[in-house]
Amino acid sequence: METNNKDTLRLFGKKLIPTSRLVASSHVLHNTIPTQDCDVIVTFPADTDTTTLMWILDRLRARSPYLVIHIRHHSNTKGSMFHLTATYEGLLRGAEELGIQKLLKEDLGGGMKEFTFEEQECFNNIEDENQFFSSQERQSIIHHLLDNLRAIKGEQLGKVKFVEGQSIVPVLQSNKIISEVFPLHCTQSIEELRKDWVQAFFSPQPLDKIKDYFGVKIALYFAYLGHYTLALCMPAFVGLGIWITQWQADQEWDDELFIGFALFNAFWATLYLEHWKRKSCELAYHWGTLDSQREMLKDPRPLYTGRLEVSSVTGRLEPYYPSWKRNLFRYFISYPVILICLLFVFITMLLIFEVQEWINSLVKSGDVPGFFSFLPKILLAVCIGILDEIYKTIAKWLNDWENYRMEETYWNHLIVKLVLFQFVNSFLSLFYIAFYLRDMDRLCDQLAAILITRQIIGNLKEAFLPYFQWKAKLYKVGYEMTKDLITPDNPSQQFTDSPSSEFSKSPGNDAELSSPDGSNTEQCNSMDRESIEVDGVTDSCGVRQRGATEGENQKTKENFQTKSTKPLSLTQAEVESAMKQYEDTLDDYLEMFIQFGYVTLFSSAFPLAAFCALLNNVVEIRSDAFKLCMTYQRPFGKTVENIGTWQDALELMGVIAIIVNCALIGVSGQVQRIIPGASREMVIIIIVLLEHIILGLKFLIAYAIPDIPETIETNRAKLEFLRREALKKFESEMQSIAPSSPAEIREKILARQKSRRENLHHNETKQETSAVNSAKSSDMVPEAKVCEKEAVL
Repeated sequence: METNNKDTLRLFGKKLIPTSRLVASSHVLHNTIPTQDCDVIVTFPADTDTTTLMWILDRLRARSPYLVIHIRHHSNTKGSMFHLTATYEGLLRGAEELGIQKLLKEDLGGGMKEFTFEEQECFNNIEDENQFFSSQERQSIIHHLLDNLRAIKGEQLGKVKFVEGQSIVPVLQSNKIISEVFPLHCTQSIEELRKDWVQAFFSPQPLDKIKDYFGVKIALYFAYLGHYTLALCMPAFVGLGIWITQWQADQEWDDELFIGFALFNAFWATLYLEHWKRKSCELAYHWGTLDSQREMLKDPRPLYTGRLEVSSVTGRLEPYYPSWKRNLFRYFISYPVILICLLFVFITMLLIFEVQEWINSLVKSGDVPGFFSFLPKILLAVCIGILDEIYKTIAKWLNDWENYRMEETYWNHLIVKLVLFQFVNSFLSLFYIAFYLRDMDRLCDQLAAILITRQIIGNLKEAFLPYFQWKAKLYKVGYEMTKDLITPDNPSQQFTDSPSSEFSKSPGNDAELSSPDGSNTEQCNSMDRESIEVDGVTDSCGVRQRGATEGENQKTKENFQTKSTKPLSLTQAEVESAMKQYEDTLDDYLEMFIQFGYVTLFSSAFPLAAFCALLNNVVEIRSDAFKLCMTYQRPFGKTVENIGTWQDALELMGVIAIIVNCALIGVSGQVQRIIPGASREMVIIIIVLLEHIILGLKFLIAYAIPDIPETIETNRAKLEFLRREALKKFESEMQSIAPSSPAEIREKILARQKSRRENLHHNETKQETSAVNSAKSSDMVPEAKVCEKEAVL
């Protein structure tokens, strides 16, 4: 009888195994162990051998002495990682190399100034290494130090050969020897952002916190998105009012509303863009990037190739690719491929329009319901999104083959390719309906279908799809972790991630590296709890096992396998390594650029376009925040002065909007109805004159409104004056001191500054005490007088 019960239990246990493993895998996801004392993670493929790890490690230790490196092998995610941080001195020197702007002390004029190591005493909070740099600045500096690992002449790793002076890590990334380099999320800061930004749906965006955490470039994008969303309120509610009015308006009144709203959109776009330029200047000044200087000497892109020649600037061998080869490829390959893609867009549009006509005939005959007529419009919107994704891959391939030397040039040409294609892909059908078919009602329906469909699909694709993919990937890892821990005999096995379990306490599973001088580097605190993931790294990697022999380690593992309570958990580094990498703000700006076109080009035919865009952007702000805070790896912060090429693209869209809106007035018949008997030539002359007048007013407004607000110019001049006065004072102090060494000069200056602060504090205390005593002078008792004397003393 007992045997039958065991067989029955085993039979049902086999069926319960998948369910138990799924429950256990979900337990893993909710018990992530924070990775501490670590800023940047370098991950390697699972099949990376010890020799490769040792080769990279030796060069980091020898040539980047300020980096503190810990090596970890995670058995769950099947890969090795470098956990990187840096010494405070290394961070200070890296900040100088990057030209990071920091706040000066008030007695030296205040304001933001590029940090210099020799003048570090002049900067605010320099004494507190935990507060002086934000986590984003620390990670950017460490990334810079990592990229500054240079190859020497004749250096080679496997089949990868390096040129003298070439940055090693980006080349290894491009050759898939290094999988990823990404910064870790700061648990406390990201929780604050989730609370104050993602969840605070109707609150203003915490732009300063976003800038401190993600960097200026991403913060400036969200500032632009918020500013654009706020600016949309005016055309949104005006368009809503016009749409409501059109239901009861006659033809004459409808024509006047059409013309008025078209002209309104043209002027609104001009004023909005000018106001944004001023707003971006204010933010750049506030964040210390308005006066940032361009670096004259930059490294070429890691994927830049060419024959080796001696550089006239550095005197070293560097790859050189002649411009005639690039132009040859561009004219005979890139441009024809782009034209073929645009032709395919046109053919796709015509085929869908034929389907539209066929379905319209079925609807008129009563064979299908009326809502079927919207299906081809939605299909066109879906096809536009699919073609965008396909062309994006083609554009990146073309851009890679054009082989641009500098990163900025590469991205600018990629932006031009994508903007050109997406403009044609997104607006070709609307131009066809408006100026060839001349059907304003159909234009309204098609614009509404494209705009709303693309907005819904875009939000789902950008934020939620990567989130579910990431969760599925982690569930798979957790499912694999439980593979050997659940048996048919005990399918209800219990698990815990408690750090106090025997295995997580056991010694011998924590790997520690030695510093270049042979002393032990600082150990990550979290590795006391990460010990379950650390195995398989031997002394040949420069790793020294602590506290236990190999036999004791094996015994610990055997004990772990026999325990009824199993620690199941992933480290923060493992979890974030499974996240999707946030490449750049390119896709986000591109989406807003196309939406801006829908609002300004054809919204006179569909007045609710701005209102739909407004509703979408309210959600877009939080969905973009959600994907950055919940779904994607933390990106490295980048410093920019403005939104760059996108400002020029938006300006161009504003000019095209004036031309298109004036043309819509001409082809829709309003001029003929307002001026009966007007000939075709007269209509063309009126439209051309109107378009030139509006363009002239646009450029006049742009010229009349300064890009930099007067208050910023005044503040910049005031700060410059205060700094010059502080410099004069400093020079006078230098002349009054004549010691024998710079160290003595610095000591005496610091002593004088300290004495000045103490005197200032003493005077403030004295003044406060005098004020209190004067208030109580009428009824002062002897006891109070004693207190007054003590206060004065």
